[in-house]
Amino acid sequence: MNAIVIDGNTIKISVSVFLFKEGETYIAYCPSLDLSGYDTTEEKAKSDFEYMLKDWLKTQSDNKSLEQDLKIHGWKIENNCANEPKIIDILSKGSTTNVLDLPDYRKTNVNAEILC
Repeated sequence: MNAIVIDGNTIKISVSVFLFKEGETYIAYCPSLDLSGYDTTEEKAKSDFEYMLKDWLKTQSDNKSLEQDLKIHGWKIENNCANEPKIIDILSKGSTTNVLDLPDYRKTNVNAEILC
């Protein structure tokens, strides 16, 4: 299961990401954080997403708003670990584009780590 774990001064994250193409642009989209990256190839879109994920994580950490933002997105938090909600639960709320309805997508995971 994907999660965010705070261990001392390190935050480690693993999230589900859907890769798909819109026109000539590849999108890497994480429904559990409503966060995306994009570029001209799948790998570049995934790399852009990883950059955005680290930036989001650092901003949330610096602002001390990580727990609040995760709760808003439906993450389950226990101690120093937050578990990613199931995609079906996210999509059932209707607030997220249903990537599962797209004709061609690929699911992957992205991992990142920052010092806080």
